Amino acid sequence: MQETGLLFGSFNPIHIGHLALANYLLEYTSLDEIQFIVSPQNPFKEQSDLADGQHRLQMVRMAISREKRFTASDIEFDMPLPSYTSKTLELLKKANPDQQFTLIIGSDNLLVFPRWHEANKILEEFHILVYPRPGFPAEDAEKDILNKVTLVDAPLLDISSTLIRKAFFENKKLPYLVTHDVYDYINKNKLYQK
Repeated sequence: MQETGLLFGSFNPIHIGHLALANYLLEYTSLDEIQFIVSPQNPFKEQSDLADGQHRLQMVRMAISREKRFTASDIEFDMPLPSYTSKTLELLKKANPDQQFTLIIGSDNLLVFPRWHEANKILEEFHILVYPRPGFPAEDAEKDILNKVTLVDAPLLDISSTLIRKAFFENKKLPYLVTHDVYDYINKNKLYQK
């Protein structure tokens, strides 16, 4: 059975940290492929500086184009807002009954996992891979949750989309934090700029 990792995010914008993590997980876990699920709206995040969903989806497609085991998904674009991971997982499972889906989350999300919509249902029905995020020790998560997830010792790349958006807004040039085509796309479409 094919095992598909699901990496959810605003990808506002997608950066080399996302790509390096996905690449590492493909090589060092049982995943056969990874789907980047572009979320139109994260229930825990402000929407103010969120680029249009189509722009973010296009940037993800550009960034992952060289790896055939990566795909971009806009499944949440037609779902009610805000986007709840549990609903998306349910939809994916229904549409692909022969596929095994594994949720990929950072340790920052693991620590707040009990607050997620239908958290227990997700834990019962899906395998969860947890990668480290600086300042969020996975060991601090609730013990019963820790026993149901797999911690992955992926390399720490402390790059954030917030940093990249701020750099564009301040007219700083940081072209190596995103792929070259994404950098050009942001400039061409004047995203995150004054």
